[in-house]
Amino acid sequence: MRLPGGLPEVPCVKCDRRVAGLPWGELCPDCRAERRGRATRLANRISLAATALMAAYVAFQFPGDPSSRLYGAVAVLATYIIVRRVASRVAMELLPQ
Repeated sequence: MRLPGGLPEVPCVKCDRRVAGLPWGELCPDCRAERRGRATRLANRISLAATALMAAYVAFQFPGDPSSRLYGAVAVLATYIIVRRVASRVAMELLPQ
């Protein structure tokens, strides 16, 4: 079916639901939200594991003075944030459809 503007309704790659304005070969908003949810859950698990490893490294390798412990805590927080963002992007690309 053609829309009044002339753009066709394109089927979603995963669920075959027709969505207006969707580029060919893309996911519909519902499928994209489901995929983003799965990627977020996976990224949370990966980032928590990496953060636990970084926290163990900081606890055993850094000296006991307060300033180095503060820098270690900042490094642990930065590890969580960076790994979560990277893992989420990679998971969005590599999760099977």
